Amino acid sequence: MLPKAPAMAMVLLLVTALLVPVTWPRPEQTVCTTDLVQARAVAGLANFSAWLRRNNATGFIGEIGWPADRDAHRWTGVAEAWYDAADAVGLPVTAWAAGTWPANYPMAVYRPVAHGMDVDVAGPQAKVVERHGSAAGYLRGVNLAAGSFATSEVNGGFGSANPGRYGHDYTYETPQSYEFLAGRGVRLVRLAVNWERLQPVPFGPLSSAEVTRVRAALDHAGAAGLLVVLDLHGYGDFALGGGQHRQTLLRLGSPGLPTTALADFWRRMAPAADSPAVIGLGLLNEPTRLAADGRAGARLWERAAQQSVDAIRATGDRRALLVSGYVPMGPPSWGLMHPRAWVQDPLHRVAYESHAYFDHDGSGHYWRTYDDELRDVTWPRPALCQQLTPMNRQVLQW
Repeated sequence: MLPKAPAMAMVLLLVTALLVPVTWPRPEQTVCTTDLVQARAVAGLANFSAWLRRNNATGFIGEIGWPADRDAHRWTGVAEAWYDAADAVGLPVTAWAAGTWPANYPMAVYRPVAHGMDVDVAGPQAKVVERHGSAAGYLRGVNLAAGSFATSEVNGGFGSANPGRYGHDYTYETPQSYEFLAGRGVRLVRLAVNWERLQPVPFGPLSSAEVTRVRAALDHAGAAGLLVVLDLHGYGDFALGGGQHRQTLLRLGSPGLPTTALADFWRRMAPAADSPAVIGLGLLNEPTRLAADGRAGARLWERAAQQSVDAIRATGDRRALLVSGYVPMGPPSWGLMHPRAWVQDPLHRVAYESHAYFDHDGSGHYWRTYDDELRDVTWPRPALCQQLTPMNRQVLQW
């Protein structure tokens, strides 16, 4: 039965809101900080937001993380200032990270009690994340990385023929974990998946077993009322084969792994991830291990990203697409390798993805003390107050 005219108009309005990027005029805002490490972090975000505005583009911070051990209260101060700036810009953000982390992992926003599987404990970082939650115009949440991050850390021969044992070397979060996150105010999760597990051979079929696991995770997220960015959590290399002496490492852009291989993966994976919970597809987490370096690597990545966008759109998929930058891809350095936005999308639903860590090299290792970091902020010396340029459109929506 067709809805009556007023109801039909409402349906069309809702569909349009989901498919058309939202635009709104917002004035510049000033965010002030209290020390130079805070100022450096906010200045980096100001650089990223200015690039977005110059290019009439929209952005996404796929990772932001800081430690809760040494100098924790000072790093928390940086995070508060940074999130104030992200609020001013209107950026969607997923913090690093929630999941089945060990008790001594200093950057776990949420984790299980002891050796349990259900995420049910908030770490110190959660206070900041929850104070700066989703609002009108932007979504906020956390990363869930257990589906990708674990195996290579515990299984030295990892590869497509040795993908690790599900439930031992890697896992996906339980339904109770998603419910816990939703209860804490999380609205968006960036769910990490692994290329070699999903497609053991480049240009080959997807693994039905792994697709089933990913779809179950998406169903759990949707049942809890969460939205998902599906993140291909890799770096541009592909471990073909397995075992300590039989692994062949291919790099994107090489003869064994041409850039069209990534497009082929997404041509297959986008329809397989057709869950209503998924509002965005992250093409590749951090494209840093490519067949070329420097500016040649950046051009290679631009070509690979465009091919993947074209392949996804050819399937009829209309969801937002998240495109990372080539290294350096942190907010302070954004634009060095990509002076201009490069992706052509007929739907104009691409967001450029950056990752924000506050240590001097943006690595997230936090090896130095906070005092050492302060001494390192010399040139250029950032102003304590920064002008933030809000985004003028948004593609990741409620």
